[in-house]
Amino acid sequence: MKVDLSTPLDCSADSAWNEVQKCAPLMHVIQPLATVTPIDPQGFPERWCEGMTVQCRTHLFGVIPFGVRTVHFEKIDDTARKIVTHESDPLVRRWDHTISIVPPGKAGSSYRDVIDLDAGVLTFAVWAWTSLFHRHRHRRWRALAPVLRGW
Repeated sequence: MKVDLSTPLDCSADSAWNEVQKCAPLMHVIQPLATVTPIDPQGFPERWCEGMTVQCRTHLFGVIPFGVRTVHFEKIDDTARKIVTHESDPLVRRWDHTISIVPPGKAGSSYRDVIDLDAGVLTFAVWAWTSLFHRHRHRRWRALAPVLRGW
């Protein structure tokens, strides 16, 4: 199943693109529905890098353990402003995620998530949660965007 969401941001595409490549904004926009902690004792890098694979522990609502998630950053394309990851965890066999930033006009930009997922017999339930979770992320990105305008 596929989740495809897009939201306008009140900041430039350059500012939005700079931030989606960083770990800290991601940690901000997923709260309080989830928290993610790195398996690597050195922590997450400041910025994601193409070819990088990270493993993390996920907790729903910050307290319910959800297992270890593996995220491979297949492509980070500065020209297209696109990040492509392949992810999996104990529940989800395939989670192909594309994040993109497009400039719809001079003053703003648009943030888009496209997730193609397969969780076997639980696919519909995971799709429903993913839809809710990413709508939350989009609300949080919209709230963060005016701050990014000044960066």
